[in-house]
Amino acid sequence: MMKRVLIAISALLSVAVFAADDAGVLIADSGVVITTEEFEAIYDTMPPSLKAKMRDDVAERLEIINSLLVARKLAAEADKITPSDDDYWTLHAALVGAKYEYMFKRLVSEVSEPDFEPLARERYVTQKDKYAFVPEVRASSHILLISPPGIDRTEVRAKAQGLLDQLRAGADFEAMVAEYSDDAGTRARKGSLGKYIRFGDPGITPPYSEALFEIENVGEYSEVTDSQFGVHIIRLDAVQESAYAEFDKVRDVIITEIKREFAGLARDEVRGRFSITDDLYINGELMEELLSSQE
Repeated sequence: MMKRVLIAISALLSVAVFAADDAGVLIADSGVVITTEEFEAIYDTMPPSLKAKMRDDVAERLEIINSLLVARKLAAEADKITPSDDDYWTLHAALVGAKYEYMFKRLVSEVSEPDFEPLARERYVTQKDKYAFVPEVRASSHILLISPPGIDRTEVRAKAQGLLDQLRAGADFEAMVAEYSDDAGTRARKGSLGKYIRFGDPGITPPYSEALFEIENVGEYSEVTDSQFGVHIIRLDAVQESAYAEFDKVRDVIITEIKREFAGLARDEVRGRFSITDDLYINGELMEELLSSQE
């Protein structure tokens, strides 16, 4: 039943649209009008899902039309507010703010962007450490003897030192990981952390990182190292030396930063067009009087 009613309403609306379209009116209700041109502009901004509802679902179409009319009718009510109404200047400020936001964004978007490529290449050369430096990273494995903070670790350290002495004497590291390490995750990878880390890596406890980067040669071990997790024996597995990335690898990062700077300059330039001029007039006496009355 409801579907038949909606179809009937849709048919009546279609008749009304065709009857009024000669005057450019597409939708009208209680003196509020939405022209064909306005509706086309609204429709163009709708997301695809909403456009589909407008085309294919009569009930959704009427709901959307209703929302548009409600907005227009409320706006028409706002037009009736005069300076004698208490809220007039609140509304006025809101309208000025909306117009400012619209025009400011529009004018900023109209500022032509230059070709950023030459400047990006220049910055790559002059600020290479900032944009292209790739720090040294290291891969490692460890044996962890778990010991919660606050517990006397004398025996645990002694045990770790004994294991370290055996490793430096040639004991099989992987076999000792399997037998002694309390870190189940790395034990399953034969002690490996499974990733390269840089010095001071925020994802790694500092004592581990510091001890790892004190090891001189691949295959050698750190001294027994304490952390909040327990006592570690760390082996250096591989080193990727620090280097500089090629320009193409960091180009997008540099250009993104330059564009952000340019956007700030564009905003400043637009504001500058409308800043105070030599034609400024302020009634100083009246201003002082008004400000004094507000104390």
